[in-house]
Amino acid sequence: MTNVTNIEIFVAVLGGLGSPQTGDIAVALSQLDGVRVWTSSLRLDQFRADVNLAIRLFPAEKVVLVGHSFGAQRVLDVCNGVFFYGIRVDYLALIDPVAFEPFWSRTLNYPTGNAAPKICDIFRAANSFPVFPATIVGGPDPIVIAGTTHNSLCHNPSVIASIVNRVAKLQGV
Repeated sequence: MTNVTNIEIFVAVLGGLGSPQTGDIAVALSQLDGVRVWTSSLRLDQFRADVNLAIRLFPAEKVVLVGHSFGAQRVLDVCNGVFFYGIRVDYLALIDPVAFEPFWSRTLNYPTGNAAPKICDIFRAANSFPVFPATIVGGPDPIVIAGTTHNSLCHNPSVIASIVNRVAKLQGV
C-alpha cells in the first residue's frame, strides 16, 4: 500500500458527474506502490479547486489525471490549473469525454504549450449512444474499444490495464 510520506505518483480520478464509475480504475491504481489515488466528492463544480489543493497537499514526483464522461472535461481544465502552480501533468487519461460547458458543446480544447500533459490517451466507446462524446481539438487520436458503451468503457479490463501500465511505466517498473 502507499506510504503517504513517499508518494512517487499522485493520481486524481473523476467519473462522470463525479460518480463512482471509475472505481475499478482507482482500485487497480491503488495497488501500485508509491501511488496515491485521490477521488473527489460528487460535485463536479468543486473538482478543479479540490484537485489543485490535493496535488499541493500531497506533493509527488509525477501527476496523473483520469476522467470519464463529464469528468474528462474537468481533468482537462485541471491541466491548466495545476500548471499555474508550476506542476505539469505527466499522464492524462480521458475516457469517453463529454463536454458540458458551454452547455453540451461537441468539442473540448486540448491544453497547449507547457500545460499540455506529457502523455495522453483518449479512450472512446464503440457505442456511446445516447451520450454525445466530445471531439478533443488538438489532442491525440482516440483509441476506440470494440464492444463497449459509454458506461461500460471505464470498467473494460483492457482500458484499466492500459492506464495501470502507463502509470507503472512512469515509475520505471
